[in-house]
Amino acid sequence: MIRTVFLIFILFLPSTGFGQEKNHSALEDLVAEALRNNPQLKAAKSQTLAEQTKIKQVTAWDPPQVGISFYQTPIQSFPNPIKNGMETDYYIQQMFPFPGKLSNMGKSAENNAEMYGQQYKELEREIIREVKSDYYELYFVQKKIDINQENQILLKQLTNITAKQYQVGTGSQADMLRAQTELSTLINDGVNLKKEKINVETMLNTLLNRPAVGTFPEIISIEDTIPNWSYSQLSTLAFEFRPELKAMQYNIKMNEAELASSKLEYYPDIMVQLMYKNMTGTTNDFWSTMVGVDIPIAFWSKDKFSGKIEENKININTAQEQFNASKNLVASQVQDALVKIESNKNLIDLYKNTVIPQAQQTLQSTLAAYQTGKTQFLMVIDAYKMVLKAKQDYYMAQMSYMQSQALLEQAVGLSIDQIKEKIQ
Repeated sequence: MIRTVFLIFILFLPSTGFGQEKNHSALEDLVAEALRNNPQLKAAKSQTLAEQTKIKQVTAWDPPQVGISFYQTPIQSFPNPIKNGMETDYYIQQMFPFPGKLSNMGKSAENNAEMYGQQYKELEREIIREVKSDYYELYFVQKKIDINQENQILLKQLTNITAKQYQVGTGSQADMLRAQTELSTLINDGVNLKKEKINVETMLNTLLNRPAVGTFPEIISIEDTIPNWSYSQLSTLAFEFRPELKAMQYNIKMNEAELASSKLEYYPDIMVQLMYKNMTGTTNDFWSTMVGVDIPIAFWSKDKFSGKIEENKININTAQEQFNASKNLVASQVQDALVKIESNKNLIDLYKNTVIPQAQQTLQSTLAAYQTGKTQFLMVIDAYKMVLKAKQDYYMAQMSYMQSQALLEQAVGLSIDQIKEKIQ
């Protein structure tokens, strides 16, 4: 009977599952769907379009003013002010901004729209990372469920064997109870894993703007490898292509355009008025024109303009320091992603080539000892649990490795395939 136990353990020994089959197309489809349907991206897209409309707004002239003036109109003429009035003036006037003011305001609006456009692209990279991260986590949960189901099948048969051994007097009650306890624990773990799977699917559905209750097909494999890029190579690309840094640069340009525009506020705008005077009771009507200018250099108003210039200078310095801080942060994110990729890759190799084979050897050795009565049944269970933990840790390392790749894509601002194209 003990030999039967040994054979069952060997038959249900967990496979390492090191196949390299890839589900890239399924993941790419999910990423494309998120980019089409994610509500955050839609809102950011609308905001970008709204900012682009401001370019025409700030570069357009103010509308002209049209009016009528009535002079010496008797009260009894109401409600017809023209009746019995001595003079009626018709006028139109237009404000002409000093040359360069509107063009600088347009440059400021253009850079502001570009900044929002880059922020939209940064959000795209973040959504892509979140979709991939949740997808890889779903893969890990699915693998844990598969392992749990395999274990339940084994423990159910093992429980039956220990119960029969106890009945015929060749086994102990403690072994039977231990097997039953392990089975109950696995069943409880299976329930919790299904809840965990639902939670991950809900997060992924939220990103895709799908109903929260939707499910996903089984993910066969996720592991992929990337070249051993250096920090210098990737940080150079990040400084050039990271949307967040581009947005900061446009922010600096926007403040520079606002500074140029504020300096022109010292120059007056010109107001031109054209008037037609209709003189009642005479054929001697008149045309008149008027030209007016602002006086921004008046001592009671000049602080308004000098203060605006000082404010814009401070804004430029602030934007530049924010850019420097973001650049340092991007550099640290690239380095952090590289470290995680390397460490998780090492873990994958460690579990694949060392930990799992050693755990399997330990289990086989323990089974042989148990078969000859040199060890207890508890040691067999512990050795088997070591194999299961090693397998779960392997899949966890796979998940973390791929999540680190997604983190690197966001840090650089390019996909892995795009990075490969840039670094030949």
